[in-house]
Amino acid sequence: MSYSSESTFPKSTPVSRVKELVEALGYRKIRGLKWPGHIASYAWYEPKDYKSYSGVELSIYRASPKGRLQVSTRSTISRSYWDLTHQNKTLRMLRDLIGGDFVSDAGKNRYWRPAAKPPTPISSGCYLAMWRLHNALIKPSLYLSARKFEGDLAREKLTGLYFMDAMNPRLLSNNMTLPFVIAVWEEYFRAIFAAVLKYSNQRESALKRVRLSHAHLEKVLVGHVEVERAVAESFSFQRPSQICEQFRMLDNRIDLAGALRKPYKGRGVTLFDSIESSVENRNAFVHSGEMDHRLSDSQLKTTISDFEVAARRCYDHLGTQLKFTTSRDY
Repeated sequence: MSYSSESTFPKSTPVSRVKELVEALGYRKIRGLKWPGHIASYAWYEPKDYKSYSGVELSIYRASPKGRLQVSTRSTISRSYWDLTHQNKTLRMLRDLIGGDFVSDAGKNRYWRPAAKPPTPISSGCYLAMWRLHNALIKPSLYLSARKFEGDLAREKLTGLYFMDAMNPRLLSNNMTLPFVIAVWEEYFRAIFAAVLKYSNQRESALKRVRLSHAHLEKVLVGHVEVERAVAESFSFQRPSQICEQFRMLDNRIDLAGALRKPYKGRGVTLFDSIESSVENRNAFVHSGEMDHRLSDSQLKTTISDFEVAARRCYDHLGTQLKFTTSRDY
């Protein structure tokens, strides 16, 4: 689902004037799909303070060779408050400075109304991290449902016999999927750590405890990354034990270990210990080629679910401790 609009301008409107205003509004020209009458495609995205979630797309075109000049805008259902307000601003500026009319999903010459107040930057930063993790973990789930194996060796149920299961390509595939899942998990915590550090009251004291490498310092100096992201990249966020220690450095109220050790589905193994074990298995596979011979299809699906549930628990805990509203939009 998306939110779209169509602006139509007076006959005498030059393309150059529309382009000039669109670029003044912060849109950048991109390569878009070409169709008859298409003139140019643009996109607006504001990363500062995590304002944009999906951004705004814009196209300039003529519906027919002799037709009036038109501009379409589009934002996705996952747009942010700021994406919405910029889309409204675009419609308003185009109409006020060039003329004509527009039609949006809200009606003719009608703007959208935000459903809520703007979120805080830390709320947006943590939301984006959770949203991206959720979307990324859809990929291995789709992969498991779409992959196909041929031959007798590719048994879905493992035998428990080492010499037979070691030759099962399905088991190798499952072990190869685990590093991807953990990479997504690690990026999630890097992104959240950077957001929390950026707006933490203890930011200065936390930065004093960090020693950035020469490579990280160069990236900061040339503006390739923000200092908070460089700090996050200097830490490991694979093991829950490491993750919890890193976040405690930012705020003593943050107890991610407690959130991950709470009972889950009546299981004897907590999410904390389950993920610690998965990281151990990942390291053994990546560094020495040792496979986890218990990682069946069903176990891998459970493992993927564990990572997402654990990430969700940490997100909710951070919202409670740092006083921001968490979202359930995924």
